[in-house]
Amino acid sequence: MDTFFIEFRDPLFGIVVFFILLFIISFLSYWWGRYKTSREHRDLESFLGKFESITEGDELSKQVQTNSLTSESWLLLAQSFEHQGQTFLQILSNAPRTPQALHFLILIYEQLQQYDKALEVMESLEELSPQSKAERLYLECRILISDHRLSVDEKAQRLIELYQQHHTMGYMIFEWLFTYRPRDGWNNFDQSLSERLSDVLWRIGDENLDLDIIASNAYLRELYSAKGSVALAEGSSVFELDILIALRRYGVTKATLQFEYRCHECKHISFLPFHRCPRCHAIDSVETVMSLTKEQFEENNSLQ
Repeated sequence: MDTFFIEFRDPLFGIVVFFILLFIISFLSYWWGRYKTSREHRDLESFLGKFESITEGDELSKQVQTNSLTSESWLLLAQSFEHQGQTFLQILSNAPRTPQALHFLILIYEQLQQYDKALEVMESLEELSPQSKAERLYLECRILISDHRLSVDEKAQRLIELYQQHHTMGYMIFEWLFTYRPRDGWNNFDQSLSERLSDVLWRIGDENLDLDIIASNAYLRELYSAKGSVALAEGSSVFELDILIALRRYGVTKATLQFEYRCHECKHISFLPFHRCPRCHAIDSVETVMSLTKEQFEENNSLQ
């Protein structure tokens, strides 16, 4: 009978045992991975179901819309969605196998203002989707602007270098420059962005204007003549500017411009400027849309 058994000292016996153990470990690892994936999928469906279950006709939805929830209820609601949001973040962190999953992970870190972590995820996304270079530059600008260790002058210099190198993220970069360092903004101004930056340029105080650049640019002459800062244009092909220039000519100052913001990609309209479209998440896609409105004057209504 001994001929039917392999002696335990025989090297062949060790090889057989090794392959048996390898098979058992592989089998267990496979089913454990299947179990984790299935559990994460159920958690994700549960997370998304939280939003689908709240319809406009539900009592909770009505209370949220009418602001009739108590402070305690608001706190419990916020804590609930904070927990669910962390669950979603953990799912994506554990299974970022597709560009879409990585993209959502970047969006979450961005909303949390954890731009360093978003940039780390960006490195993995670039391997799968090389065309995402604009998103990397966007995150680099976000990190630079939010870095409290840098002075305003250092931030300005680095932002200028980034724009001169890549010629993108123009709205974000020049919006920051004209807000914090208007002189640097004018000195490095890309005049091809004039119409896109209409709202930013409109808000610049007269004391910070560069009259030489304005005088050399037809659109800027019209824009600032419409504002009343200069009188260098008799009219404009832009309807809103043409009306304001005519009103200024007759001494009417009770009209001004208001701005909305449209995504070039999905045409979504927002009342607030954005650097990433809140709807389709496109980078550097904002377009400025102007309209006429009545000038708002502060009146002193206090009782004497």
